[in-house]
Amino acid sequence: MSRSLRRPQQIFALLMWLLSLLFAAALIGLGSLIIQDLPSVDKPLRLESFIDQDALSKINQQRRQLRSEVQALDRSQQNARDQYDSASADYNSAKATFDNWIKTRTATQQQEQNLEVLRRTQNVETIKNRQRESLADLQRIQTEARQTNIRLQDANTELQRLQNAARPAFDSVRRSQVFKVFLFRLALTLPLLLIAGYFVAKKRKSSYWPLYRGFVIFALFAFFVELVPYLPSYGGYIRFIVGIALVLVVGHYAIRAMSRYLERKKNEESRSESERRHSIEYETALKKIAAKTCPGCDRAISKTEGVATFFCVHCGIRLREKCGSCGETNLTFHRFCLSCGETTQSHKDKTTPENEPAVV
Repeated sequence: MSRSLRRPQQIFALLMWLLSLLFAAALIGLGSLIIQDLPSVDKPLRLESFIDQDALSKINQQRRQLRSEVQALDRSQQNARDQYDSASADYNSAKATFDNWIKTRTATQQQEQNLEVLRRTQNVETIKNRQRESLADLQRIQTEARQTNIRLQDANTELQRLQNAARPAFDSVRRSQVFKVFLFRLALTLPLLLIAGYFVAKKRKSSYWPLYRGFVIFALFAFFVELVPYLPSYGGYIRFIVGIALVLVVGHYAIRAMSRYLERKKNEESRSESERRHSIEYETALKKIAAKTCPGCDRAISKTEGVATFFCVHCGIRLREKCGSCGETNLTFHRFCLSCGETTQSHKDKTTPENEPAVV
C-alpha cells in the first residue's frame, strides 16, 4: 500500500477489500443455492442399468449363492483341519506310549502280556483310522472349495462380459450427459464472466469499484469452481477449443491494449515536459518512483554512480529539483519541500495561471 496515502485512506482501502470479499461470498452463497434448486441435469448413471436385467439378476443371484457356499466351505475346512490336527496329536501320543510299552514288554518277556499287546495295538490302530478319516474329510472339503471357487470365477467372468457388452452404450450416454451439464453451467457462468469483464474494462475508476470487484471475484469463483471441473474431457476437444478461444480473446485485447498504450505514450512524449509532468496524478507518480520506474514513460529510472538523477534519460521528464528556499533536493511531484516546508517550484508552476508570472 502506498505510503503517500493518508491514514484514513489506507483504512478505507482495507475496508473496501473486506467489503469486496464479503460481497463476493454472499454472491457465491446465493449462486450455490440457485444451482441446487434448479432442475438437476447431472443424474447419476450406473453401468448395471445398461445390462439385460434378467441376465444380470440371474448372474448376481448365482454369485451371491456361490459366495455363501465358499464362506461355509471355508468354515468347514477350518473345522476339518482342527479335527485332523487333533487326531494326529492323539495318534502320535498313543504311538509313542505304545512304542515305550513294547520296549518294556520286550525287556521282561512276560507271556501273560500277549493279550495286552493285541489290545494296545487295536487301540493305536483305531486312533490311526480316526486320523485317516479326518484327513479324508479335509481333502474332500478342500476339493469342493476349489470347485466352488472355480464356479464363482466363471460367474464373475460372465458378469464382466455383460458389463463389457453394455459399456459402449453407457459411455455414450455419459458423454452426452457430461456435455449437457457443461452447457448448462456454461449458460450460467458465461454471462457472469462477460459482466465481470465489462466491469474490469469500464468500472475500475468508479467510486463503486469495490462492489464491482466483489462481483468479479464471484465470477472468477463461478468459472474455476462451477465450470472448469465440468469441462468435458473426451478426446480433449472441448478443453483445447476453450483454451484456444481464451488465448485468442485475451491475446486480441492484450495486443489492442498495448497498441493503445504505446500510441498514448507517443502522443504524451510529443508534449512539453511540464505538461506531461503536470498531467500525472500525484499518487501514481509517487508509486512509480518508489518502484524505480519513470512515471512519464514507465521505463526503469537509469542511474549513474556519482551523478544525481534529476531527469529521465528516456523521456526527459524532470524527476527531482532543488528547493528554491533551502536548496534541498525534492521530487518534482512533492508539493512541499521535505526540509523547509515551502511550496516546491514545480507546484508553484502548476498553480500559477497561464501567462501570469510566478510570484517568487
